[in-house]
Amino acid sequence: MSEHAGTDLDNAAMARLRQALERELASNETVQWHGWQLARLDPRTFLIYVFAVPWTVFALMWTGIAAGAVASMGNEGPGLIAWGFPLFGLPFIAVGAWMLSRPFVPLWERGRVLYVITDKRVLKLSLGRELVVTAVPADRIGLAERRERPSGTGTLSLAVRIGRDSDGDKQTETFAIGPVDDIIGAQAAVDRIAAGTRPAASGALSS
Repeated sequence: MSEHAGTDLDNAAMARLRQALERELASNETVQWHGWQLARLDPRTFLIYVFAVPWTVFALMWTGIAAGAVASMGNEGPGLIAWGFPLFGLPFIAVGAWMLSRPFVPLWERGRVLYVITDKRVLKLSLGRELVVTAVPADRIGLAERRERPSGTGTLSLAVRIGRDSDGDKQTETFAIGPVDDIIGAQAAVDRIAAGTRPAASGALSS
């Protein structure tokens, strides 16, 4: 696929998310900040390779050896039933491939995840096989933790619920924004709505 075609796909997804946002907003609700998730690889996510690589290699070897053994039996072997052994390894190969691909998910999510802060709530709109909208009312927003790079990009983690698990231990549910551009602007908007203020709405969404 050409670079131009990839850009067209991104623009189509972004346009669909903008339309979804328009449907989502109430008549008296205004956007204070918005940001598109950046296509940035996080080196920490590659730590999964410590487990994913040996898992996938073992699954491939086991499946290959089993398939070779069954094939070597020829017509005098146990027939189709024997092929169940190498086929048993295919789900493990699929799991390994899934783990190996996980660090690259942000590249696929480019133009497909939109974060929005209105005067009433915080939203995340994600577009994959289906549209998923996650919303947190302003009155549920608690402590915020911002991680910011020198470029101004970063992430913002919001505590939205504090409870207890089945063992009685304290458990905090968070809502994550980012990585996005202008992360300090996102925190400023969150601080305003959490304080109950209603500043003027921002302009139209841009790409």
